[in-house]
Amino acid sequence: MTSAVSLEGIGKRYRISPSRSSLLKEALSFGKVKRSHDFWALQDINLVVEPGTTLGILGRNGAGKTTLLRIISGVLQSTTGTVEVNGRLTAIFGLGSGFNPEFTGRENVMLNGLILGLDHQEMLERFDDIAAFADIGEFIDQPIKTYSSGMKSRLGFAVAVNVDPDILVLDEALSAGDAAFKKKALQRMYDLRDSGTTVLFVSHSMGMVKKFCTEAVLLHKGRMVTSGEPSAVADRYRELLESAQEKDNRTGSPDRGLDDMLDREEEEDLEGVGSRNGSARDQSPRQNAREAGIQGVQVLDDKGEPAGEVPSGSRITVRVHARYAAAVEESALGITLHSKRAGVDVFSTDTSREETPLGQRQEGEQVTVDFTFEVPLQPGSYNVAATVYDPQGETLERTDAGTFKVTSSGEDRPLKGLVLLPTTVEIHSPEGEQEKSSRSA
Repeated sequence: MTSAVSLEGIGKRYRISPSRSSLLKEALSFGKVKRSHDFWALQDINLVVEPGTTLGILGRNGAGKTTLLRIISGVLQSTTGTVEVNGRLTAIFGLGSGFNPEFTGRENVMLNGLILGLDHQEMLERFDDIAAFADIGEFIDQPIKTYSSGMKSRLGFAVAVNVDPDILVLDEALSAGDAAFKKKALQRMYDLRDSGTTVLFVSHSMGMVKKFCTEAVLLHKGRMVTSGEPSAVADRYRELLESAQEKDNRTGSPDRGLDDMLDREEEEDLEGVGSRNGSARDQSPRQNAREAGIQGVQVLDDKGEPAGEVPSGSRITVRVHARYAAAVEESALGITLHSKRAGVDVFSTDTSREETPLGQRQEGEQVTVDFTFEVPLQPGSYNVAATVYDPQGETLERTDAGTFKVTSSGEDRPLKGLVLLPTTVEIHSPEGEQEKSSRSA
């Protein structure tokens, strides 16, 4: 049988140079001073993945997991060794990687399909399934730069799993999804696995690897430490983590029961997802850890168009879309405006503060809230964040939605300071009589 992926003697070397001044000193010393050095992100990796295998790749940050997947996917060229991949491969690296931020979601979906070798008509036939899986509503026709991190994650995953890949490569692809989407995505991964798709899956979740994968490997400092049955590999990974924890404890870093917390989080992620043979387990009656999530945020000008730039003093609308994964009695949506230049939050409000309660919401219900206000702000770049709160004011989800620019309003007088506040100025004579009065908007 022809293997899906075959790696022989794979190594990846980077040249580390601390700074330009260090490079200059090294050059002027004629080799007497060594500032640069080689760093091997991977060394001597040998691996054969048979078709239909679900391979979990474990390892601490910096172990070389992402580098390995990028070499397999053809994004990186290895320094040593050979790579053989047989079949159509789709890969997800990070949030929305491979998307053009200026293109709409629809345009990016079509472009990614063409890159993968599907013709235009085939992508048109698949588009409705991709859009339905991503579940981002009208945002499918908005530029990617207006998407939240969760929306980018959902759309990227939807494209990857709906183009019939022979090999699916996932690098922490579910980290930004909410609980409901994680379950749907995991169920889709089970369906692909059971249909014979080869899956290479990087995750820090030992529980997920043990439940989902048929094989696993452990990387540590660029080398493959062990491979084999997922439970045994996960146990070896836990030993590495415990060793690191012991070092932290010797330096006085408290544990605070974080291991138990992470174990519970893994169990919550896997609740209600198909078992090893692909059948669905009974749904847990427990509510999701996050009852509501931000689906998207738009910044609109006074004409209702996406606002990349607006003049100082104009009015904008921040439109927040949220979806409820479970029924709630009460919640609140809020926004925060942050100045990149000053590094401070310049404005924040929410539905409770504005005395516009959202009221009771049902499972699966969506809501859109508009916050409209003037921006008498100094020209520069501003970030918008949206937050959904529970009745106690605890954050259920916060999303950094994007950036827009405030330009000069055209007035002769430059704005000094961060914000122009409405001001009344009065001039009085020594006798206390008012001579002049003016008010700025």
